[in-house]
Amino acid sequence: MHMSSGGGRKGRKKNSNFELNLVPFIDVLSTCICFLLVTAVFINLGSMHVSQAVGSEKQTAEKAKGSVTVSLGGKGDIRFEVKDVPGLKGSQGLTTITGDDGKVNFKRTEQWIQTFASNNTDVKTVLLMPNPYSKYDDLIQLMAQFKKSQMDQIGIAPL
Repeated sequence: MHMSSGGGRKGRKKNSNFELNLVPFIDVLSTCICFLLVTAVFINLGSMHVSQAVGSEKQTAEKAKGSVTVSLGGKGDIRFEVKDVPGLKGSQGLTTITGDDGKVNFKRTEQWIQTFASNNTDVKTVLLMPNPYSKYDDLIQLMAQFKKSQMDQIGIAPL
């Protein structure tokens, strides 16, 4: 029997090739990118009016002529706040419609929207601000009422 001293590693070369598994790193990175793209949609809020500037159509820069901010309350209350409309005084720019038994009073709301839209035809921008307890159906119905009154630039603020 022959025994070597040093444990038998003296004459061998070290293997310098090793494998690094990048699949988990790529999975985590792609998940982070997807999360970033999905949440970026909720952060940006705005609207843009695009018109064609080719041919006989002139390019006009339309400036926003006022807006309406609609805040939904927890008990069906709706608060209308009108901003940047000439001719409206402080108390005229703020209107609150109380709800009926915790539900939105859509008849009175529609009357207010129609009256406001007929008196201020240049106002087209509406921002809906729901609360955490607002119903999706109420938002859709409010949007339909505004669109019917030719106020078609509607946005919903994130919670």
